[in-house]
Amino acid sequence: MGDLNMIACDSTGPTSVQNFYKDSVVLITGGTGFIGKVLIEKLLRCFEVKKIYLLLRGKKNVKAQDRLKEILREPIFHVTRNNNPTAASFFSKVVAIDTNFEQDEIISEDDREVLLAEVTVVFNVMASVKFNEHIESALDTNVNCSQKLFDMVAKMSQVRSIIHVSTFYSNCDRSHIEEQIFDDIPFGGYDNILQIFSHLKEHEKDQLTPFILGRMPNSYTFSKKCAEVMIQKRYSHLPIAIFRPPVVISAYQEPIPGWVDNFNGVAGMCIPLTQGKLYCARGEPGFLSHSVPVDYCVAAMLAVGAESRNQRSADRPTTLGVYNYATDANNIRWGEYGRRAATGCETQLGRFFGRFALEVTTSRIRRQLFIWWFIFQAIVADLLLMIAGKKQRNLRMVKRVLALEEAACFFALNQWTVQNDNMRRVLGELTEEDRKLLEFDIDKLDWKDYFRHFVPGIKAALARCALRRGKECG
Repeated sequence: MGDLNMIACDSTGPTSVQNFYKDSVVLITGGTGFIGKVLIEKLLRCFEVKKIYLLLRGKKNVKAQDRLKEILREPIFHVTRNNNPTAASFFSKVVAIDTNFEQDEIISEDDREVLLAEVTVVFNVMASVKFNEHIESALDTNVNCSQKLFDMVAKMSQVRSIIHVSTFYSNCDRSHIEEQIFDDIPFGGYDNILQIFSHLKEHEKDQLTPFILGRMPNSYTFSKKCAEVMIQKRYSHLPIAIFRPPVVISAYQEPIPGWVDNFNGVAGMCIPLTQGKLYCARGEPGFLSHSVPVDYCVAAMLAVGAESRNQRSADRPTTLGVYNYATDANNIRWGEYGRRAATGCETQLGRFFGRFALEVTTSRIRRQLFIWWFIFQAIVADLLLMIAGKKQRNLRMVKRVLALEEAACFFALNQWTVQNDNMRRVLGELTEEDRKLLEFDIDKLDWKDYFRHFVPGIKAALARCALRRGKECG
């Protein structure tokens, strides 16, 4: 996985972006997620922020403060911990705020007064990323919860920059994704949709949902689109920027090459490859995947955050900045994932056979034949485990991978072109020192080098998961 101390943020002097975040008080939602953890780590390691407030919900009887302690003990923070002789006081900058988004007032009155007076920068990273979640639940998390947050943020006297993390696919019903918000939600908008649903039975909701989604593939993309429209209508007077990343994959360099902590995306579909098994996925091999490493994604977010304070102009005082963090120039194609990922296999034999372990095809028949063979192998393997008195896990892994792929295959079967003028402007305005600090130019990313750490990163995440839960995960 590489040397944990290899990544530092040394520079000859503070950069303009560092100056923007110096002594800032940052509020983050979604800090327990994949992107959120990398954002916290980067802020602590490279920027002299004064404080980081995390809005955290209690989970499974674990309080917010205890969840924060668990997060800060994770390997992603080892670099910061090892390079800081006073790590305990350093991590005290991060403060958990007990949050309940089911209530109108999401935090206590005392916490609210502190945040209203102190916060200068906001990153709204929270989201429900379950693709096929019920549309009401997706709208509640991705729209209503964000609205409650921004109602509070609107009263913050010191706030200078607000970044709302959306998705590149919030308008995936279009073949060309522009840097603007499209208010073409059917049924009169999301408020009307929720109102209509409140009068329907469950089976009626299920029947109506396909008509509401229209050409949108799932409730996730639809609800993220609704969130953008909500922000445009209600909060365009605030210094908010809409940041749209595409498929976010494991880290390239920071803080640990190959680091990943979940298997919801491409990493999950590559689990069979890491275990020496064959897998066949549905997709168009020649289409661009629009993938970005998570450390690049966070670096771009931070750059946009520093730039968004200047996004308003005299003639466009209420126009939100929209930033498509994607490119058509330098990206991997879906059919290349298996071959490229195999370069990270441990042995020469593994690297050779690994190139054929993950196939991407548009043929339903070919894939179905493979699935039957895949399931048969899993059943046989589990029978052998049962005879040996061990825990059966192969069929469970197969079902999880298949469910993940079924939810994501829309994105591998379609292709989009991207307008990214705003994102290119941000990159172009960075100083040389800023570019060293915030590396996110996808057009210059060395994918061959990136994939050296891809498979080892997935294996390390599986090992951590097994250690934490006492059983294998995935």
